[in-house]
Amino acid sequence: MVDFACVALVDPRGWVLMQERDTRARRWPGQWCFPGGSREPGEDAVGCAVREVAEETGVRLDPGELTSLGEQQEIDPDGTRWSWEFFAARSDLGQEDVKCHEGAQMLFRDPNDLAGIDLVPSATDVAPVLREWISRTPPVLGERRFAGVLLVDRRGRLLLQERDEHARIDPERWGLPGGHVDPGETFAAAAPRELLEETGVRLPEGALRLLREFVVDHRAAHGTWDRMQVFVARVDLTDDDVECHEGRQIVFIEPSAVPDLPLTSAAAQIIEALPPEWLRNTS
Repeated sequence: MVDFACVALVDPRGWVLMQERDTRARRWPGQWCFPGGSREPGEDAVGCAVREVAEETGVRLDPGELTSLGEQQEIDPDGTRWSWEFFAARSDLGQEDVKCHEGAQMLFRDPNDLAGIDLVPSATDVAPVLREWISRTPPVLGERRFAGVLLVDRRGRLLLQERDEHARIDPERWGLPGGHVDPGETFAAAAPRELLEETGVRLPEGALRLLREFVVDHRAAHGTWDRMQVFVARVDLTDDDVECHEGRQIVFIEPSAVPDLPLTSAAAQIIEALPPEWLRNTS
């Protein structure tokens, strides 16, 4: 019988919920781990996993949602041996649905970036197994598709749209020009069409290049997480060249001012993924 159990709760983006342990923790203070804890007498590993996640995050899982990724062994520096079971579960929850009842914080993190944070040894050991499970366990996404456009001027400023109170998705927040991909339309065709409709900007054919595909949280508007491809281009334009056909305003924003804006959940994720070289002043 295992001594404790941990759970990797994976959101539709493929990001995993992790806990930063506080500095008062008896073991691994200040390091990152998966929610979990010690098994109670008479409790099996699945029951332990479900209980610990509920206690630490407020998320209540059905035992049937958990997939075991195997029993693991751990040896402390003092020679103490531990046996634990590692579980994974897909979830459609977002960051705002998770509470932090233990540790310094609970955050969904990109599993491909875990090498850059201070992980507890057990989390480091199972990270490859988790990434493999995520790759072969796709999320359930909505049927709607979206295309977004991120234009960057010669000063490294980003063209962003302030949405008004009538927007169905993320009203009164700042996001990217873009919108629905029509039935039978490709992402690549929808991006310049949406840009033209919302801003009056017509770019030369081939000017837009694919940044990457994202999974974005549209639960408030549509009840789903949806696919969105984002296209980028560097342009020699100013605010005077941009018309605002949708929202309150569409203007170029200094990168240093972007963190202070109330961004849409999609824009926050997309801008963070933009390579730094796009924000350089080339004027």
